[in-house]
Amino acid sequence: MIKRKLKIVRRTNNIPVMGACDVCNMQFHAHYPLSGQSEAQAAIQQQFNAHKCEAAHKEAEPAAAQAADKK
Repeated sequence: MIKRKLKIVRRTNNIPVMGACDVCNMQFHAHYPLSGQSEAQAAIQQQFNAHKCEAAHKEAEPAAAQAADKK
């Protein structure tokens, strides 16, 4: 399976306001009001952890099928 990473793509006043998955490019937003950088980062990270990468599943399926065919 592909290792996915969260990247912060937009900041406002050094507070992360938008992140994206580097595999499927799904976007995650920190909603206002936030009390600071750590709360915003945690909100984005929580959304990222909960999402399922459709691109990762689509790439993994053909590889699994090819491996099964070789047996």
